[in-house]
Amino acid sequence: MRQLQVTVPKGSKDITKEVLEDYSSDISSSEAEKNEEKVIEFTATVDSDEIDELTEDLKSLDDIDVGELSIRVLEQESLIQKGQKTKGSSSELSQEELYSKAQEFSGFSRPQWGLIGLSSAIAAYGIALDNVIVVIGAMMLAPMLSPFVSAALSLAVGDKQLLKGSLLAGVESIVIAVIVSTAALTIIPLNRTAVLDMIIAPGFPTIMLSLLVGAAAALTFTTGLRDQIAGVAVAIALVPPLAAVGVGLNLQDYYLAAQSASIALQNALSIIVAGFAAFKILGVKPSTYYKKKEAEKLRPVVTAAIVIMFVVSVPITFISYQSHEPYSIQKDVEKTAGNFFGEDLVSVSLDNSKVRALVVGNHSEQEFRQRLPEGLEVNIVELQSYRE
Repeated sequence: MRQLQVTVPKGSKDITKEVLEDYSSDISSSEAEKNEEKVIEFTATVDSDEIDELTEDLKSLDDIDVGELSIRVLEQESLIQKGQKTKGSSSELSQEELYSKAQEFSGFSRPQWGLIGLSSAIAAYGIALDNVIVVIGAMMLAPMLSPFVSAALSLAVGDKQLLKGSLLAGVESIVIAVIVSTAALTIIPLNRTAVLDMIIAPGFPTIMLSLLVGAAAALTFTTGLRDQIAGVAVAIALVPPLAAVGVGLNLQDYYLAAQSASIALQNALSIIVAGFAAFKILGVKPSTYYKKKEAEKLRPVVTAAIVIMFVVSVPITFISYQSHEPYSIQKDVEKTAGNFFGEDLVSVSLDNSKVRALVVGNHSEQEFRQRLPEGLEVNIVELQSYRE
């Protein structure tokens, strides 16, 4: 249930009341003044799934000129009437409410821009410190959900201006995230960390995750509730790889930076595409003939996004695997050396598939070679023993 506040000219009171009575038995009205003219303000309780139909009926009244009709959708918990079943509130928003919400969320306020910058810096430090908890905290701060979901809705309803505004805000947020994370890391020493490799881990599941996140964001957007959860889900897909771009630039590892940027682009497009599909499944559609034609003109945007997603997914998987493989080998060698030498191990390094281990005491080089994981092309260059 929702409570609607409808304002019309005083002369349109009777015809407006007739329309409202088709949808609600809980109607009240009062006289007011707007722009020095007498108006009637109706308050009516309406089922959430009937708001769109009621809105169209009110808009089609010939007695009301453009600009004379205003409709506000208010929150309503429940409607209790004697002799009738109590009607509870619905968490699902009507299409008109979704559209209004998308227009509101197609950009960021100053505090939200500040949160984007702070969350990017925090995520970057979390990566540098190899602290996944800090990265999760950054995810919870980032309000990067709204413009991408608004863009998905604009494609479904056929609003070109909303699409442009949403994409502009989304691109600007990405640029700010990269700039802030890059600048924040210039004052500390950096090394490649396990958290970084987890964020840019290769594989098809990364792409599927971003698609699922996009669909989940659209579904939570339609309820009007739990936007924080959806925001965190999208932040998982956007903030860490953008922060990883800053890490790559500071390390002057441009393959890493390009790889991270590709993942962020892939995820942003996935949110829009999956969100658009979810809105269409939920029945969101253009409200007028003009909007329908506009939606048809915007359809190539969806096709282009899908094509770009496919093109980007190839280097994501290839580059990620190429950069991740040496790190995996290094970790395998370190683990094997630690288990074999125990406390006698001073250090172990891997350089161009050659292992160099410094140990205390005498140890069998041949036995150590046999302990290395199968399939690794590793040669022992030097095995030194130091005695006290």
